[in-house]
Amino acid sequence: MRIIFISLIFFTFFSCINNNQDHKRSKSKITILSESVNDNPNDIIPLLNRAKYNLDKNKYESALFDLKQCIKLDSLNSECNYLAALSYFEISKYDKTKTDYGKYALECIKKSLKNNSENYLAFGLFGEINIAYARYQEAIDMFNKSLSIEYNQDKIHHLMGYSFKKLGQFEISMNCFQNSININPDFIEPYIEIALIYQAKNDTLTKTFYRNALKIDSSNIIVLYNLGLYYQNNLFYNEALSTYNDLLSYDSFNANTHYNIGFIHMELDLHEIAVNNFADAIYSNSAFYEAYYARGICFETLGNIAQAEVDYKRSIEINPDYLYAKDALKNLNNNNIKYK
Repeated sequence: MRIIFISLIFFTFFSCINNNQDHKRSKSKITILSESVNDNPNDIIPLLNRAKYNLDKNKYESALFDLKQCIKLDSLNSECNYLAALSYFEISKYDKTKTDYGKYALECIKKSLKNNSENYLAFGLFGEINIAYARYQEAIDMFNKSLSIEYNQDKIHHLMGYSFKKLGQFEISMNCFQNSININPDFIEPYIEIALIYQAKNDTLTKTFYRNALKIDSSNIIVLYNLGLYYQNNLFYNEALSTYNDLLSYDSFNANTHYNIGFIHMELDLHEIAVNNFADAIYSNSAFYEAYYARGICFETLGNIAQAEVDYKRSIEINPDYLYAKDALKNLNNNNIKYK
C-alpha cells in the first residue's frame, strides 16, 4: 500500500507539472507578454518586449502605448526613444490626422541618438523622417552617418539615391541605387528608380532595368505600366500591348492601362476596338473624363455624332475646365451637323 501511495503522489505531482506546461503552451504569446507587464509594472523590459512584438505585427499604436510607458520610466533610454520614433513615424504615414506625430518622431530620434551615437538604424530613421519633410540634404547627411557605421544597408543606399534624385543629382543617385542592388540584387525598388531616370531621357536602358525588375516580381503593376508606357511612347505598339495585357491579367480594372490600349488602337485607326477599350477605362473609373473625350473622338470618326456629343458633354460635366472636350464639342456644333 505504501508503494502504491508514493506512486500516486508522483503521478499526481507530474500530472500537475504537465498540466501547467500545457496551460502555458495554450496561451498566446501576447497573453504571456501582457501577464509579464502586469506582474512587473515598473520594469521596462516586459513593456519593451511587448512593444517589439507589436512592432513586428505592424501594430504601431499598441507598441507606442507601451513605449510611452517605457519613456516615463526611463526618459533617456535610447532603444525606447528609437522605437517610439519609429512608431510615431509609421503612424504618421497612414493616419494624416496625426499631424504632430512627425514632430514627435523627430524629438524621440534626437533623444535616442544623444544617448547612443552608434545606432545606425536611428540615423537611417532620422534620414527617412527628413525625406518626409523634403529636407533632402539633411537626409543625405543622416544616411552617410548610418552607412559609416554599417555600410551593407540596401534600403539606406536606396533612400540616399532617392534624396540625390530629388536634388537633381542624377548620376550620384544612380550610383547609390547601384550600391543598393550590389548589396541586395533582389531589392526591386532601385531597379525601378534607375529605370525612371533613364526613361526621363528616353534611353534604351530603360527597358533593361524594368525587365530586371520583372525578374524579381513579374506581377509588379508599376513596372509593367511604366514599361508599357516606354514601348508606347517609342511606337513599339505590339510590345506595349503585350505588356499592358500582362498588367491587366493582374489588375483587370486598371483604368489608365485600358485607356492607353485604347489610345494605341486609335493610333492604328482601329476606332471600333478603341471604343471598347475606352469603355473599359470608364467602367473602371467613372470619373475618367479623358476617356470620355477619347471615346467621343472615336465615335465622331465612326460617324456616330450623337454619341460623340454625349461623351464630350459628359467629359465637360466631370471637368468643366477640360479644354480638349470643350473645343471638340464647339467644333461639332459649328459644323451644324444635325442628329438625333
